Amino acid sequence: MNFERIVQRIIGILTLNDGVYEEIERDHAATTEAALIVALAGLLSGIGLTGDRWYAFIIVPVAALIGWVIGSYFIYLVGTRLIPAPNTKADLGEVLRLTGYARITAALGVFAFIPVLGWVIGLLAGLLGIVIYIKAIMHSLEMDIPRAIGTAMGSWLIQLGVIAVILLIFGIGFAIV
Repeated sequence: MNFERIVQRIIGILTLNDGVYEEIERDHAATTEAALIVALAGLLSGIGLTGDRWYAFIIVPVAALIGWVIGSYFIYLVGTRLIPAPNTKADLGEVLRLTGYARITAALGVFAFIPVLGWVIGLLAGLLGIVIYIKAIMHSLEMDIPRAIGTAMGSWLIQLGVIAVILLIFGIGFAIV
């Protein structure tokens, strides 16, 4: 694994460099790199959240990896089956690679424990993360901004529905007052 290349790609993702997005999309080896980024960003977020929850630095990276795979699948499904662009041609690997790299901003969660500053950094990282994530969807599914936003929103709504059904199956209901 070439860590210098990974750092260069992270910089390209953060600076919204179209060429880097396309490079990652085509490079099958970048799937492992993306998984590493998701796990590392999750670990750093977990460290920032630890406080009296020592287990967060273990649970958060695992949850980040699971969420990345499931979320990428729903983005792929919505973007290729429900609202594809006329030129959409993609496979799940392309979506995984780009959405994995797009999760780099979650690494800034390491600062979450700092009063006020942690919140500000988290807000800015979240906003940048949304922009990067939409761009990752655009590139991986070959679509324009409105369709990428629709794909993100549609996949998010489906995921919420699936989570609600799972919670109901396990008897964790919702109180409607």
